[in-house]
Amino acid sequence: MNREDLLLGFIQEGFELIEDCENAILAIEEIQNSHGNFDEELMNNLFRSVHTFKGSSGLLKLETLVKLTHEAETLMDLLRNQKLLPTDELTQVLIDTFDRMRVLLSKVETLKANPEMDPPTELQIQALQGEINKLKQHSIVETVLEKPKKEKKIYEIFEEEPPKETKKKSNVYEIFDEVSTQEVSKNKKFEIFEEELKQTQTEVISNNSKIERLGDQNKPVIFNIRKEIKVANDKLDSLLDLVGELVIAESNVTQHPTIKSIRNESLNSALTRFHKILLDLQEVAFSTRMIPISGVFQKMSRLVRDLQKQSGKKVLLHIKGEDTEIDKSIVDLIADPIVHILRNSIDHGLETPEERIDRGKVDTGNIYLSARQSVNEVWVMIKDDGRGLDRNKILDKAKQNGLISGDTSSLNDQEVFNLIFLPGLSTAKVVSDISGRGVGMDIVRQNIVKLGGKIEIHSQFGAGTTFVLRIPLSLGIMEGTVVRVGQKFFTIQTIELREFVSLRDKKEIELDEGQKVLDIRGTFIPIFNINQILNHKEQIIYDNEDPLMIILEYERKLIGIRVDEIIGNQNVVIKPLMGIMENAQGVNGFTILGNGNVSLILDVKSIFSKLEFVGAS
Repeated sequence: MNREDLLLGFIQEGFELIEDCENAILAIEEIQNSHGNFDEELMNNLFRSVHTFKGSSGLLKLETLVKLTHEAETLMDLLRNQKLLPTDELTQVLIDTFDRMRVLLSKVETLKANPEMDPPTELQIQALQGEINKLKQHSIVETVLEKPKKEKKIYEIFEEEPPKETKKKSNVYEIFDEVSTQEVSKNKKFEIFEEELKQTQTEVISNNSKIERLGDQNKPVIFNIRKEIKVANDKLDSLLDLVGELVIAESNVTQHPTIKSIRNESLNSALTRFHKILLDLQEVAFSTRMIPISGVFQKMSRLVRDLQKQSGKKVLLHIKGEDTEIDKSIVDLIADPIVHILRNSIDHGLETPEERIDRGKVDTGNIYLSARQSVNEVWVMIKDDGRGLDRNKILDKAKQNGLISGDTSSLNDQEVFNLIFLPGLSTAKVVSDISGRGVGMDIVRQNIVKLGGKIEIHSQFGAGTTFVLRIPLSLGIMEGTVVRVGQKFFTIQTIELREFVSLRDKKEIELDEGQKVLDIRGTFIPIFNINQILNHKEQIIYDNEDPLMIILEYERKLIGIRVDEIIGNQNVVIKPLMGIMENAQGVNGFTILGNGNVSLILDVKSIFSKLEFVGAS
C-alpha cells in the first residue's frame, strides 16, 4: 500500500476520531454541569482518540497536525493524571482545537500533503500551552500540600509489586483468578500496549475468540469477536445494483409463461426455495448500506451547545432512537434540514430564561431529537417546549408579503403552519446571526421532498412545536403497487395509496370548469386520467369492463386516477430516467417488472403540485 492510499484511509479515520473527541468533551462538559464527578473512562477515551490521531499524523509526516495534537495530548494527560474536570474556559480551548484539527485535515484532503503552519494554528497551540502551564502550576501546589508518601517499588512493565506467594497454576483459568484478585490501581497501565488493566475484567484473545472473566463467576464466557471492514461506497452501490438485476431476472424466469405452465412439484419447490434465498440476499445487500443515524444526531449536540451560548438561552437536548438505521446516501442529506429546524427552535421557539419563568416554566428549554422506523420510512422528530406557532401572526405576515389573500378563516392549522415553508416568510421581529431571514424553512421542505419524503408540523401556542420528517429508508428500493392502464404499466409507492374504488356503480359529477369528481362516502374527489397527469396525447383505451380508480393521498389532499387493473404489490428496484426523459414531469424513475415490461414510477408529490384540486380534503 503506497502513501496516498494510507493518506486516504487516515483522512476518513481522522474525521471519525475528531467526532469522537468532540462527543467525549461534550459529555464531560455535561457531567461538569450536573454532578461534577470525574469520569475516568471518558477522559481516557478522549486521550486515546487524540493520541491515535497524533500517531497516524506522525506516520504520514503531517508535522503541523502532530504539533497541534501533541499539545492537546499533553493537556489531556495532565487532566486525567490530576483527575480534574476541565473548566469552561479549558473546554472551549479543546473544542476550538478539535475545530482546528478538522480544518487542517480538510486541507490535507485537498493538498494530499502536510498543510503549512498558519497563524490560527499557532494561536491555538499557544492557547493549549497556556492551559498546560496552569495545570502544571496546579500540580506543583498540590504536591507541596500533600504529605510525603512512601515510594512503592516498580517491577518491569506491569508496575506491580511481586506477589507474596507464588505457586504453579494448573490451568489458564486459575491464572486469570490470580490476576483478577490482585489489587491493581486504575491509574496504572501497561506502557507497551497503552491499555489499562481493569480490576473487574481480564481478557485474553485466542483463536479468534475472547475468554472473559466477569465479577465472581466461576466459569469464563466464550464468544466470537465481531470483525468489521470498510468497503468503498461504489462497491456497495454495484452490489445493490447487481442484486436488483438478479431480482428482475428471477421475476422474468418465474413469471415466464412456459415455466408457469409446467405442473411439476419438484420444480415449484426449487423455484420457491430460490425465491426465498434471493429475498434473503436482497435484504442482506440492502442492510450493507444501512447505518445508524447516530452520526447525524451526535453532531447536533455541538450545534445546540454553540447556539445556546450565542442566544443566551438555556437549552437541554434530549436524544432518542439514535440507533435507528437509514440508507447512508440519505444520512448526509438530512443533516441540513435538522440543523435549520434546530436553529429556528432555539432562536424563535424557545423563550429566554426570564420569559419562561414568567410563564410558569423552568428556565431551561428542552429540545427532543428522536428517530424511529415506521414501515418503510424513518420518522425524525424535532420537538421543543417553547412558544409554539402563532396562527394569527403567520397569517398577518403572509398577507403583508402578498403570499395569500382573501378570507383565511377556512384554513385549518396544518395549512396555516405550512405557510412558513414559503420563501421569504419569517415572523421574527429581529434578524439575528442564527435565523430570521425567512430563507431556511423553504429549503428544508425542498430537501425533504428531493429525498422522496414529507414534513409535518404540529404545534400548540404556548406549549411548543413538533416537526416530523418522514423519509424513505432507501432511495434505491421501494415497496410499490403496480397498476395497468391499457397496455401501459405504472408503479406507485404503496404508502401513498389510500384505497381502490370500483367505478361500476359510480356516477361522475362534472363541474363548471370541466373537472369531474366522484362522491366517495361524502367526500368529493377529483378524478383524472393518466394523460392529464403526464401530458400524454396518445389515446387511452380502457379494456376492463369493471373500471377501477386508485385514490392517492398527499398532505391530506386526495385525487383519483382511473386504471384498468391492479397487478399487485412488490419490492421494485428504482432506476433513474436518462437522456430526454430525465426531466419528465410526474415520474421519478422506472422499474422492470417480472413479465419484462417497463413500469414508470409515478412521482405523487409533483403530481399533486401540478394538478388543481376541487373539493379535495
